[in-house]
Amino acid sequence: MYWGDRDIYLATSDDLISWEPYTDRRGNLTPVLRPRTGFFDSGAVEPGPFALQTPNGILLLYNGSGNGACSVGQALFDEKKPERLNARSNTNYLRPEKSYETRGQKDNVCFVEGMVYFNRRWYLYYGAADEKIAVAEVR
Repeated sequence: MYWGDRDIYLATSDDLISWEPYTDRRGNLTPVLRPRTGFFDSGAVEPGPFALQTPNGILLLYNGSGNGACSVGQALFDEKKPERLNARSNTNYLRPEKSYETRGQKDNVCFVEGMVYFNRRWYLYYGAADEKIAVAEVR
């Protein structure tokens, strides 16, 4: 499980009840994904919907804030070592553009939280300007 609200951390479980956070050799809680200066996710990163096992590794859609907006990026973690980040998007692929995303209770927000596979398409459910719920279709 990937979790966190400024940095993203990893925890594992054998029974989905008891969770063990990923730590370094000294036992310190260790982020697996952090904000980056100069990118869309420079302020904070937070996991979106469930991580998805793919042929290339574990795909995590995440929310990144920075430059006055909240938008969505992607991270690819190693299948055998889920704490190892293999790739990360340098640009957001879902960002506030429509009026219901740019104006609302909190302006400039696209915050993905749900993902459903239906009829050979992915549907991403996201909060828009902290006021509405929207869906984006990915083929």
